[in-house]
Amino acid sequence: MAGTALRRIGTAATVLVGLLFIALLGIYGISRSKMRRTYVIKAETLNLKGDSATMVKAQHLVTAINKCVECHGDDFGGRTMDLGPVGKFHPSNLTSGKGGVAPMSDAEWIRAIRHGVHKTGRPLVFMPSSAFAAMDASDLAAVIAYLKQLPPVDRELPPTQLGMLGRFLIVSKPGRLLQAEAIDHEAPVPAGVPHQPSPEYGRYLAVISGCTYCHGDNLRGGIKEGPPGTPASADLSSSGQLANWSEEDFRGALRTGMRPDNSVINPFMPWRMTRLMTDEEIKAVWLYLKTL
Repeated sequence: MAGTALRRIGTAATVLVGLLFIALLGIYGISRSKMRRTYVIKAETLNLKGDSATMVKAQHLVTAINKCVECHGDDFGGRTMDLGPVGKFHPSNLTSGKGGVAPMSDAEWIRAIRHGVHKTGRPLVFMPSSAFAAMDASDLAAVIAYLKQLPPVDRELPPTQLGMLGRFLIVSKPGRLLQAEAIDHEAPVPAGVPHQPSPEYGRYLAVISGCTYCHGDNLRGGIKEGPPGTPASADLSSSGQLANWSEEDFRGALRTGMRPDNSVINPFMPWRMTRLMTDEEIKAVWLYLKTL
């Protein structure tokens, strides 16, 4: 009897291993197919300006708002981001130095930033274009003009290597790591909203700065994607973590990375960048959060 039971356990284990192997093969094959898909994006144009005021505006956008430096490095020469089983990511060197992606045409910059699509037509991995697709023409043009004048940085980076968890996310959550899947590529560049302390401008900032990517479209949080130890994102709605906060508390958290009770906010929250936001921008976001 004992021998029969052991044989049955062994058979079951073999079947489970076989099914797991087949599942992993399927995940690998589907994710590979998605990453090799070719997108045809209609060429778009913008009115790029290189004056000093535009460069100041753009520098603020790529640091405090769009947070490009968070992935591409302070010198925009790219860097390595090891996210464990999700993968080892190498955001591109955006300069014209050795290993850089530049020079690129305006249409190619737009395609990469707004659509999450490489100039070859393949989707970019881990590029938050669903946020940048909401940028108005003035802000998007300023960012591209700024990136085109970056000083060259010589830094060659290996290709991104996705782990099995990363491949699983590509299959199970379309549009997260390959955001080209989630973007309406026929939509025009959005019209701008007045840059003033208002809920409308706050919503715009919350989207293009990536708040909705981490905290969800309704900012109720609970999203947890990443290596072991990744915290679930906080609920930013009026009934969530900020329910008893004041605008001053909120501003302090974005500037210092500390909650009102002096506890430290997890470093996954990019307060190193949000601390550079203006009082007007923070107020706008706060007014928007109070409407949720």
